[in-house]
Amino acid sequence: MVDKKTFDYIVIGSGSAGSVIASRLAEDPSTTVLLLEAGPSDQHIYIRMPAALGFPLMNDRFNWFYNS
Repeated sequence: MVDKKTFDYIVIGSGSAGSVIASRLAEDPSTTVLLLEAGPSDQHIYIRMPAALGFPLMNDRFNWFYNS
């Protein structure tokens, strides 16, 4: 969690585009960037253990099964 209450930029969503945008904005050391992503904590064993890579893909706790 972040203690800071104000940021120069807030990027919603850390998908491919959001991550790139946040990264580029953060290249300027004089700016602050907040990158927000929805979802629960990433402390679950399925997320932390490399051998469990496939389990989160079929679990609706981690994969919300949105189609686009």
